[in-house]
Amino acid sequence: SDRPGLVTILQMEPSAPKTAAPAPPSSAKKKFEGKVEEKLVEEAKNSAAPSPPKKYHPSVCHKDGYIDCLTTKQVTALEEFRKIFENSEYDPSDWIDTSAESIDYLYLRFLRARGFDVKKSQRLLTEDLKWRKEKKVKDLKKKQEKEILNCDPALIHEQLPVWHQGYDKEGRPVIYKKFGNFKMWEVTKHTNLENMVDHHLWQMLSYMDMCRENSKKLNCIVETVTCVIDAKDWRLSLFTKEATKFLYRISKIDSDHFPERMGKLIVINAPMLLSVAWKVIRGWLDPRTQAKIQIVRGPSVYEPLLKSVIDEEQLCNEYGGKAESARPKMVKKTSKMERAATG
Repeated sequence: SDRPGLVTILQMEPSAPKTAAPAPPSSAKKKFEGKVEEKLVEEAKNSAAPSPPKKYHPSVCHKDGYIDCLTTKQVTALEEFRKIFENSEYDPSDWIDTSAESIDYLYLRFLRARGFDVKKSQRLLTEDLKWRKEKKVKDLKKKQEKEILNCDPALIHEQLPVWHQGYDKEGRPVIYKKFGNFKMWEVTKHTNLENMVDHHLWQMLSYMDMCRENSKKLNCIVETVTCVIDAKDWRLSLFTKEATKFLYRISKIDSDHFPERMGKLIVINAPMLLSVAWKVIRGWLDPRTQAKIQIVRGPSVYEPLLKSVIDEEQLCNEYGGKAESARPKMVKKTSKMERAATG
């Protein structure tokens, strides 16, 4: 018989219907899939990263407004703040190291700066994030000091020595600044006001990195710095229009873009006339920052004060401590420079 047998029929496979080749994925689909993949990679990275410290240094005692002591009203404000920035076009998480701090620590700094007024705090943080993007702060951070100042940094340090040396008893980086003989007219012979303001911003970014590194090292929250300003030899003639502009600009950067980053500021060797300048400067600062500032006179007063904040082994030996000064080296003056300086 010409009929196929049952076994033959069972072995026969139906021919597959002819179908068109699948269309390539649209650009929108590719973009979506790319975002999903990026998010999965980021989540995997974050899950592998160590969690940030959850407590402050044992010697720190806060009344309220901090992660370890929030009132019911402050918790509500924080929750509202989280929701606002979850849907914001600006991402605050771009500016934190998740192994050193959580996003809530950043939110709380901005909330504290505006007395937990959510709308005012939202405006402050939004403007900050917008400014950081427009200013290309991440690119500036990567630059070398010489590139920012557009001159040999030693020429600027000669007029305004600024340096980091050690940490205080709460783990905060200690920054020293000798403002006493700061002649802005000498600085502008080598660079300009804009470069000086950018240099201050660059320095602030490096101090924030120091806070994060010490947070991880000590396994406690370190989010502020201690600053010691030496005002020895300061006089009213130094308080020029250009110097005032510079001080105003850097104080504006600190208050608008680094709120709640000042732990303590101690001005030492303060002459009586400094009170005149202080009346102007304090107007640029918010009340919370003003409360963190102490102005004292000579060694008999400032040495015990500094030692109450900084261990002797960490305190610079220029100010009664045992640590060899890390002050930047000055430019070696040639005979030509000396003749020019003396006129």
